[in-house]
Amino acid sequence: MDNKTCIMTFHTTYHALNFEKALKEKGIEVKLIPVPRDLSSSCGSAARFNLKDREKALALAREYHIELDELYEREAEVEKPGLLERLMKKK
Repeated sequence: MDNKTCIMTFHTTYHALNFEKALKEKGIEVKLIPVPRDLSSSCGSAARFNLKDREKALALAREYHIELDELYEREAEVEKPGLLERLMKKK
């Protein structure tokens, strides 16, 4: 992903999963993530995708009748290794 990303939040996990599926079917790189704490205290799902794909993603959401909550733009974050990756590295 480039420098800028979009974080899309949803009212339900159902819509988050459908959004991910729709983008992947069209070849758009997307990753489901927990909603970042600085955006919401809810424990829902969010989708992260490249800012350059914003308009395509919004059009797909309309086409597939996917209900969106909020859209945030932010600088891309460096992904931290997960617990399993950190444990495997110690060996």
